[in-house]
Amino acid sequence: MKGKGLILLFICCLLEGCISNDIPYPLIIPNITSLSVENAQNVEIDYTGRMVNIYFAENVDLRKIRINNFTVDKEEVTFSTPITGVHDLREPLVVTLTTFQDYKWVIRAIRDIPMSFHVRGQVGSSFIDAANCRAIAQVSKTTDLSNVEITSLKLGPENLCSYSLRKEDLRDFFDGPLSVDVEYFGETYAWQIFVEHSDVLVEISDINPWTREAYITSIGIAGQENGFYYRQKYSDTWIRVAEEDISVNGGEFVAHLKDLMPETAYEIYAFSGSENTPVHEFETDAATPLPNHSFEHISLVTGQSYYKWYNPTALDPEGREMFWGTGNGEGPDGVNGTASLGITLTYPDTDAQDGQWCVRCESKSFMGLLACGNIFTGQFAGVIGTTGGKVHYGRPWSTRPKGLRFKMKYNSGIIDLVGTYPPGDVVKVGDPDRCHIIATVGDWDYRQTGGSKDSPVLVNTTAGVYFTKDSPGIIGYGEYILNRSTDGWIEVEIPIDYRSLTRKPTHIIVICATSIRGDYLTGSSRSTLWVDDFHLLY
Repeated sequence: MKGKGLILLFICCLLEGCISNDIPYPLIIPNITSLSVENAQNVEIDYTGRMVNIYFAENVDLRKIRINNFTVDKEEVTFSTPITGVHDLREPLVVTLTTFQDYKWVIRAIRDIPMSFHVRGQVGSSFIDAANCRAIAQVSKTTDLSNVEITSLKLGPENLCSYSLRKEDLRDFFDGPLSVDVEYFGETYAWQIFVEHSDVLVEISDINPWTREAYITSIGIAGQENGFYYRQKYSDTWIRVAEEDISVNGGEFVAHLKDLMPETAYEIYAFSGSENTPVHEFETDAATPLPNHSFEHISLVTGQSYYKWYNPTALDPEGREMFWGTGNGEGPDGVNGTASLGITLTYPDTDAQDGQWCVRCESKSFMGLLACGNIFTGQFAGVIGTTGGKVHYGRPWSTRPKGLRFKMKYNSGIIDLVGTYPPGDVVKVGDPDRCHIIATVGDWDYRQTGGSKDSPVLVNTTAGVYFTKDSPGIIGYGEYILNRSTDGWIEVEIPIDYRSLTRKPTHIIVICATSIRGDYLTGSSRSTLWVDDFHLLY
């Protein structure tokens, strides 16, 4: 018996050596959901990029940053390095969170130290290169470089810097730049201060026209009377720009022209003291409307009973090409969507506010999962199994609208289906559902954002790729969220807030979703959203 036991043990050992473990580990993605940091002004968490940005005032020493506590959204997580405690955040803190896989998070400090350098009689604005410790100002050619008066000098945190020379001692720039050491937080920075002659006294350096406004940047002599005159081309009357519409930075001054006409030619010149620039001409942008803005152009998908939001035979050219897409897809006319699985979520409806048709979006239960009704600028890009999908958001665009006005009606259902939800937004069965309307413009490059050339922004719910207000490429963004039913139709205006006044858009994205967390398969199967009559505001 003992021999048989040894033989069986040997056989078992052979079998064990032949068995491979092919059971996949579960995909558990941990997220840092909060961070408590001493002296922090704000903490922003980017879940997509796995980045925590901590903002500090200029007087905070980044060598001694105390993180008091933090939270994560998963229980079984290990950390490559402790997060709490005192850290030197002059360089980012990199922490790997491990579940069954490794996920690298970056915690970084952002401290904005405003700096200034101005001299009397300065031409234009100063150039301050903090990374290389250089400050440069220009003056007119009549200025004596051996006797320059510096009117302001701030090269570090307010009231915490010591300078090797006072600004009163920095006067003689005839032979070139002067050196000054600036010390704060135990470190010394060797700055080079330049004052140079300028070849011009007054010049328009940038013209940035929008649809009904424009920003005109000029350089002149600080301390002189600086300003602008403009007129509509061919007009006999020049209009002086009001002082309250001009911002000044040393010898740089920027005019904000308002109440202009779209697609109209204007002329402008700047003056500084007795010197004028040549007259410059510019044209404002068009007040371009959204194509098919009242959703009148629709047609049945070939051989099907559901609709697409364009009509190849329309008399109006704007209705012949697809601008709006839905999760239904276009079947044989384009890309399959939910309708190919037998579930239609978006419909034309005769309860219209402008014309014959409006759009009705419904959220439904499909195989026990939420399917969210929507309409958006772009094209549905494909169904992934029965639980996921890909969308390409965006359509080519070049103007900069200030807002979006539209009409809507909403029946908010009680949330009965919860798949997942983004970190920091806990959603429970029994909560009221929320609709979501987004209007945004940006300069997205499809080679970086994964979509197509015309619709550059990829969303892939299966891969966890979503579009949010923090997504890269956004120039102007606005949104509207409602967590209750409306009493019939209402009119809504969404202001679009611009993060840059100089970047110009390449595409526009408008999204209407019945359930704000529909991408996460979370919401109410009984919510319905109607939309109609979209107008961009300029």
